[in-house]
Amino acid sequence: MKLYQKADGGVLSSAREYDIAQTTDIKEGTLVKIAAGLVVACDGTSAPIGVAAETHSGVADALNPRNDGTKILVHDAPDAIFRCAAPKAAATGGTATTVTFSTLAAFADDDFIGGYLKLVKKGANSTNADAIGTVKRITDSAYATSGTVTTLTVASGATACEGDEFEIYPPFGFKKAALDSGKQKIVLVSTASSKLKVVGRGDGFVDLMASEHALGVEE
Repeated sequence: MKLYQKADGGVLSSAREYDIAQTTDIKEGTLVKIAAGLVVACDGTSAPIGVAAETHSGVADALNPRNDGTKILVHDAPDAIFRCAAPKAAATGGTATTVTFSTLAAFADDDFIGGYLKLVKKGANSTNADAIGTVKRITDSAYATSGTVTTLTVASGATACEGDEFEIYPPFGFKKAALDSGKQKIVLVSTASSKLKVVGRGDGFVDLMASEHALGVEE
């Protein structure tokens, strides 16, 4: 994740030092929390303190003594907005007004209304006539338990085909997301209840901010 700005639109670049175990490996941009008084990686299910402003590898480096030091800089403003890559998913098919995904199975009906899909890659046998980069607003979403797929209703266009890859931009306020193994971007998970929420989107990215923060801010 990368620091973007404050919720009020102001530019934010400050960071504060927090204690960290000398052997802990944290990469710049990793979501972090405080556990037993020390900075550790955060998976988003507990209140974060912010995002690491530097890399702390936990390994001695003569050129950078902070690599295995006892302090790490963290962007910790409760109203900070962070930017990460938009999640992607491959379609199982569709129509002129729908796109279906098996990887989004079990999401509740209407979870994705107000979000967007962007076509980023076509499947090997795709006949989809939409141009790469086409963006469509999601106007409905429904989960079919019998078929274990989620169907997203979108603006009319060409027919989505199996293997077509889309970036998925969840709607404002969306929280059903976990973090990848590096704790740097979101992964859509139907059962997740993240302490991060979606507050914006752009070409290839989504903006996130804490809905609950370790400094005491919560909805």
